[in-house]
Amino acid sequence: MNKNKHTGKKRSFMRIPALVLALILPVIMVFSAALVIQAGIRIDSAEDLKTKDYFQTSAFADSFYSKISTILSGISAREILDKTSEDAYIDLGELYNGDSLSFKNTSGLAYSFNDLKEWSSQTIHSNDNWIVLGLTTPEGETKYMYYSDFKKALEDGTLQLNANSGALKYEGISQKDWTERILSSLSAEYADGGIQSQEPLKNITDKNGNVVYTDVADMLTPILEIPCAPEGYDSLLDYMNSTSSKTRNFKGNLNDAFEQLDNARDLFSSWTEAAQTLEEYSSDNSNIHYAYTDNTSQKIFTNTDAAYTSDLTDISGFSDKKPYVFLSVNEAATDEKNARNGLMNLNLSAAATPSVGNWIDLLRNSTYDENCSFLAWIDDTSLPVQDSIKTDRQHFLTYHTLFIPAAVITAISFLLFIIDFIWLTVHTGRRNSDSGNTDTAQPELNFFDRIYTEAAAGLVCIPALGVLTAGLSMQASTYNLVSSLIILGITIFLITCLFWIGYLSLIRRIKARTLWKNSLLRKCLKLPRLCLCKAGKLIDFFSRNTISRIRMVVGLGVFLFLEFFFSALLAASDGWFLMFLLLFLLDLGALFCVYKIALGRELLLDGLKRITDGELTYKIPEKELRGDQKAMAQYINRIGDGLDAAVEKSLKDERMKTELITNVSHDLKTPLTSIINYIDLLKRLNLKDPEALKYLEILDSKAHRLKSLTEDVVEASKASSGNLSLEMTELNFVEMFYQVMGEFEERMENRHLTLMTHLPDSPAMIYADGRRMWRILENLFGNILKYAMENTRVYAEVLLEKDQVIFTLKNISAQPLNIPAEELTERFIRGDVARNTEGSGLGLSIAQSLTQLQGGTFKLYLDGDLFKVCLSFPQKISPTALSSPEDLHSETPS
Repeated sequence: MNKNKHTGKKRSFMRIPALVLALILPVIMVFSAALVIQAGIRIDSAEDLKTKDYFQTSAFADSFYSKISTILSGISAREILDKTSEDAYIDLGELYNGDSLSFKNTSGLAYSFNDLKEWSSQTIHSNDNWIVLGLTTPEGETKYMYYSDFKKALEDGTLQLNANSGALKYEGISQKDWTERILSSLSAEYADGGIQSQEPLKNITDKNGNVVYTDVADMLTPILEIPCAPEGYDSLLDYMNSTSSKTRNFKGNLNDAFEQLDNARDLFSSWTEAAQTLEEYSSDNSNIHYAYTDNTSQKIFTNTDAAYTSDLTDISGFSDKKPYVFLSVNEAATDEKNARNGLMNLNLSAAATPSVGNWIDLLRNSTYDENCSFLAWIDDTSLPVQDSIKTDRQHFLTYHTLFIPAAVITAISFLLFIIDFIWLTVHTGRRNSDSGNTDTAQPELNFFDRIYTEAAAGLVCIPALGVLTAGLSMQASTYNLVSSLIILGITIFLITCLFWIGYLSLIRRIKARTLWKNSLLRKCLKLPRLCLCKAGKLIDFFSRNTISRIRMVVGLGVFLFLEFFFSALLAASDGWFLMFLLLFLLDLGALFCVYKIALGRELLLDGLKRITDGELTYKIPEKELRGDQKAMAQYINRIGDGLDAAVEKSLKDERMKTELITNVSHDLKTPLTSIINYIDLLKRLNLKDPEALKYLEILDSKAHRLKSLTEDVVEASKASSGNLSLEMTELNFVEMFYQVMGEFEERMENRHLTLMTHLPDSPAMIYADGRRMWRILENLFGNILKYAMENTRVYAEVLLEKDQVIFTLKNISAQPLNIPAEELTERFIRGDVARNTEGSGLGLSIAQSLTQLQGGTFKLYLDGDLFKVCLSFPQKISPTALSSPEDLHSETPS
């Protein structure tokens, strides 16, 4: 057991450092992992760790590839935007079909390159009048017209809506009203089937009455104002109306045409943005130098004035010590040789770098030229310009040395965290039991563990999400690495604290089996059952004393009905004063009833209080009560009568018992005194017969024992009935104990009993009767002399605790105690093993009664052979109290 206690204390001691590690390790792990990830962004290959030259890494190759792609896109856009010939077009059919742009009119629906270029630079405007209507001809073809043109045609009479049907005339709708109604519906874009089914819309005529359209409906609303027109037509609608859907090369509808026109405008916007990015790669803004040549037109795009950029067909004079890439494509084949040499100078493996095919495909896909060459290089490897390449190189040099240590720290921190996580999971909630065994101890729950499970989860998760959101927001706005890591560390620490609070609480709930028991969901699921139970109790409530309950419910129902009835009449009737008076009288009557009920309740409570306070003859006035309250008062009065009779009978019995004991004791004392006197006279005679002397001695012993028993019976009777007079004074319990101990010291030595005492240095003052206290201690020590096992120790102890003087006496019984401790304080009870002794069975009963009379407590404890009695009295603090002798207060044998 000592080993288990030591192990439990060791586990408890280890929890604090384990929790500290659980909070610190995630911060260290995430901090080092951030460095690893940051390094991983700059160091994409493990081979990069073997070199200190950034230009020999795959990270540089990937970055270089990405920047070359941007440059080529910008050059291609710049080349396209420079096309200013009048015969260049953007064909909407090619965009619709997903074909490559030929910059020619191939489908018949094409816009001038210059018109679209100018349009893309203008501000976009919108107007509700651009609603496009679809009008159906008698031949079934759909013609398109702007809403503004349709409205103008109706106003000037070019088109007419005929409101001549019988239904319209019956409703009184004129031609003008009908036209305005239709235009309003079309302008609001809800010309649905309900309007289309009307007869006037099926007969749209010209001014001569000829039907030109049989139906009209909203088609779409273009979001852009179109200031230009397709080649050969006045507008896009003119193209759609002039051509047939069966014969035109553009296979889409009007919606598709508007969509592709919008895409064409977006193309110009994207080309403009891509061309503008070339400014970021000028010689003043970038360390990359490039040259691009259209071998057909000999047009050159470059950001440097190096001599060898004028002819990219021969770069033999170019220094291969510089990082560079050279690409060239033509109609026949790819110059793989020069391209491969350029890549080899980067000293990167094919698996870790964009391959030759990737570089060539990049040039092919980024330009519309079929015969071109491209050269890009780093002219000065010291990187004089502060651009992204220089920044990446600085990151590389920083993280190149930190990568391996950070990775090792991350791995070690993760391993330690897993171990700590498992340890805390196993040992959390454990506490030492009385035996020192933590495995069988009840799991320890704190205040947080007693909160509802869902509420506890919310108290953890919601703040954690808030901390995470705030941390990410602050980190996103911070570009300094140190500040970013500090914010990351604080965020992780706070989230870790919340995690452990929630997780350890979850483990303790699982171990204590309160996870589901203390759940709101469980309570919600139990709610129907609880409602059924309450309903059952309500039914049971009405099933008992049904008449009174029905009377209560009916009375309440009638009152509420009349209340609502008169309130409704008061609200709806003109005679409001009469209704108000009736409602007032009703409420006044209800108030009087409530007052009478409250008055009756007060009478009942007052009667109960007075009867419980001892006025058993008091009667509750029944005349002032009605109904159930009157019946309750009758029952209470009968209870009072019964209690009064029972108390009177009990007092009479007690008086008879006391008188009987007194009379019997008195009747016994007279002959007993005579017997003792005659025995004493016989002792004075000079008797020679040994047998006679023996019998005389037995008579004397039994006579004195009978006298003692008679006195004990009288004293026990008086003590239990409280008929003793007490002379209460301040006593030093320790001094009295010494006096009694001196009286019994010799007799205990004769029984070979060793008294072990443990007494306080200060006096133990109590308020008691000295003669009665002596009798209590005398009975206790006498009990020990009669029943204690010889050659054993008797322990006596006096303690001062919480303003109490506590006296404890313990001894080992000669025989096992086979009786409950409570029965030993009853009269004439000694136990089977004590039948052969001289005890009367009254000693402990007298001691208990005398203790209680003096305001103390008397308790017995039995445990096998161990007998223990404990007395306690309120401590009386006296400044004049004397201390006990110094040579008798220690725990020494007496």
